[in-house]
Amino acid sequence: MSYGITTINVHKKLKLDKRQGSENWYARLTLDNGKRIVKSTKTDNLDEAVERAWELLYETQARIKNKIPAQTRKFKHVAEYALKRMQDSLDNGTGKQSYRDYISALRRWMIPYFGSTDIAKIDLAALTAFDAWRTEQNKKPFSQSGINNHNAALNRVLDEAELHGWLVKSLRPTLLNKGTKSESRGSFTEAEYKKIYTALRSWHKSPKNEKAAATREVLRNYVLVLGNTGIRHGTEALRLK
Repeated sequence: MSYGITTINVHKKLKLDKRQGSENWYARLTLDNGKRIVKSTKTDNLDEAVERAWELLYETQARIKNKIPAQTRKFKHVAEYALKRMQDSLDNGTGKQSYRDYISALRRWMIPYFGSTDIAKIDLAALTAFDAWRTEQNKKPFSQSGINNHNAALNRVLDEAELHGWLVKSLRPTLLNKGTKSESRGSFTEAEYKKIYTALRSWHKSPKNEKAAATREVLRNYVLVLGNTGIRHGTEALRLK
């Protein structure tokens, strides 16, 4: 693989490259596992570039010695991997319906807030600050189920970071949920439900418009199926035909 138009050996595992279309030197460090770290030195001066290349080598060695990932990535970069993996699963029919909620949560909440943050620097303090920001943006505290959804989406990103070696398990934060408990929805009494299904027997026959009558008949059947089976409207009932 070609890395540039000019290459200078600084160390057996450290090189400087000049790329086409750029005057700056790029440091290329090869790790023991074969992976490479490529970083711009942001200078076209060779002496300065050599000095910054050595700095990259020493910093990387120190990170590895302290059991910190040799390299990290911004949250947005890692999130794109998670988003693509979930969207591919949805497109080929193997993805869960919940993936759509995770994708929405990442795009609406996590990426706007954590986008430029190194994935390895997301700790308890960062999550606490995010929770305060999220509550302020939402104008009220999130429910426990809402935060569970956000945590599941965030875990998808952290999984990707671990998979690619941008985060070690020891640095992975524990996600907390201090959301408000959701109140259970009300239910119909037996007398109320009887009144509903009795009225539905003739409700769809009253419109003179044929399309309106057909729509009411479908709705009547839908209500009866939900009432008699116990399945919930929304995701569980999406495959009804």
